[in-house]
Amino acid sequence: MKFSNKYLALMPGLSLSILIFSAIIITWQQQGISKQPEIPTISWQNTRLPDWNQITFSKMPAINESGSFQIPPGVTEKLGYNPSRSWNAGQKPNSFTMLGDFQDSLKLQKFSLTDIAQIVDLDLQKLNLESFGVMKFQTLESLVKAIPDLKEFHVSDVKSVLDLLDQYLSNSFDTNQTIGNLLQQSPHLGKLSLSSLNLKSYNLNSIPGLSTTPIGSFEKWQGVYIDEIPGLANVPFSQFPNPINPVGTEVGIVDIAFATNEQQRNRTISGSDKEGFAVPCAQDCSHTELSGSPAVNGKAWVSGKYQLVKGGKGILGSVNSGKEPTGRQPFGDAFKVAIWDVSEVDGMITQALFFRACMRNNFIDLGCTPYFIGPVPFMSYREKEPIFLGAIDESKNSVSTPTGLKSSGFTFNKPPITSGNALSNLIPAAKGDCKKLHSSGINIDALSNALLSTEDNYNAVGSYVCDSNGNCGRALGAMELMSYRSDVRKIISSKSGGSQFLTKLDTGKEVTGEEMMQYFSPTEQQSLIEIETNNLLSTASQQIDPSTVKPFSGDRLIERAAQIHFAGVGIPADELISDVREENSVKEYGSNVAHKYSKAMESMGCLK
Repeated sequence: MKFSNKYLALMPGLSLSILIFSAIIITWQQQGISKQPEIPTISWQNTRLPDWNQITFSKMPAINESGSFQIPPGVTEKLGYNPSRSWNAGQKPNSFTMLGDFQDSLKLQKFSLTDIAQIVDLDLQKLNLESFGVMKFQTLESLVKAIPDLKEFHVSDVKSVLDLLDQYLSNSFDTNQTIGNLLQQSPHLGKLSLSSLNLKSYNLNSIPGLSTTPIGSFEKWQGVYIDEIPGLANVPFSQFPNPINPVGTEVGIVDIAFATNEQQRNRTISGSDKEGFAVPCAQDCSHTELSGSPAVNGKAWVSGKYQLVKGGKGILGSVNSGKEPTGRQPFGDAFKVAIWDVSEVDGMITQALFFRACMRNNFIDLGCTPYFIGPVPFMSYREKEPIFLGAIDESKNSVSTPTGLKSSGFTFNKPPITSGNALSNLIPAAKGDCKKLHSSGINIDALSNALLSTEDNYNAVGSYVCDSNGNCGRALGAMELMSYRSDVRKIISSKSGGSQFLTKLDTGKEVTGEEMMQYFSPTEQQSLIEIETNNLLSTASQQIDPSTVKPFSGDRLIERAAQIHFAGVGIPADELISDVREENSVKEYGSNVAHKYSKAMESMGCLK
């Protein structure tokens, strides 16, 4: 019943700037990369460079950690597409990055389908319109704008256009007139959306000029995922319109690997494009010290696993508290390279890639998030091995921020040794049992993961509130379970000092997330989350769906269970009222969870 404890407001009255700053939700946990992938390399200047002729989005390693961020409807309307997204550990970058994220770096929008087909030997005749991700965004007007020659074709010559008009026009119309004349005489028909058609029924070549038109000519192309463009995920990075290339030529030597007990590293080559790439580190400075030319000798490339710096630009620069792992951009702006795991014991370091989301169209530019979407495992190096560094930048601002994790004693054959509080920040691996079903047929693990991906982190501590029944406490953890719940209190009170901690919660005293997770760990939270998910489904399945006048079932049951979790059992189904902090209406929250449920089922391998 947590929704009743929060101030409610309708969305339209809020300005764009307020929405974007208050509504973005992200999760980013820092965990070890236990196994490094084999990245194809070439030899250059006595060191290894990634062989971008062999590296594609689909062949990149999978991301190691789950996360998400949400953009409110006000921003979606401004952009014309919804850039919100979530990603689960194990997904490849092509499934969670959009074309708009690379519009300035890789310029993928300059490709046409014919261009891609020639590179990857793709047979376009075997594809339908649904396989081309931009089509779901197109109206008749935007399609003609993207393919001007289409205006000269008769309506009867383009079956998808003919069927679209047939769907909406009750009276007969002249199918022998050109599409251009039709829209000139009846411009309102230009608003008809092709998404109302069964796009699977039409061959890709059924629309003249479609496959030879640059992707960037189509409406809302920025909101299409890489894997929604046929063949694009298989194009080598070296063959993109703006191919990946090294930025700079500096090569150094991995001299010594240092753990987080190192302090005060003022001569560094790591940072961000916002802070400069020489940001000092004050404490917990795990790094590799470099040797080589005077430009790098004795300098430190600090690990982004243990140090954060400011990143991002524009309104989206506030995502993830404006922070990203410290690192470098030796291959341009498409992604950031961070030193990640560092082992003094093994004399070895690993690198990880981090991506960002950028949102811009012809009318609005929201900028880019920090590079926080990762880690995606990359290359590894041993002491005394050459390492490519790129261009060396002496500029710097501020000092990096420690993440709180520790690496002293870390070895690649064992988990990293961390401090007590930092260990509690590590999220347990997402569960994925395809056979764990509620009596309704809904998968318990998938729904639990979907609900988690829409909520805050495991260390979240809400404000002190009281509900209408006089229960007072705080929302704790990833599912915001209230501290007055008996099952939550039982877990906390069973630990040494737990009773005193409950008193702090009950009296509204200040409590940190780190302190909370000493008494209510992620593993303990997950044990209750499974029970909570079962209860939500059982409750929702007993209610009547107003759209069918039957008990909720299928996707609608998922939506309703999420709505009850979000707003309480008494909230009307599909209510449009919103929570200011989360910036979702009840209906939107349910839809988001249902979408994430489908993604979770896919990532768990439960869809046949």
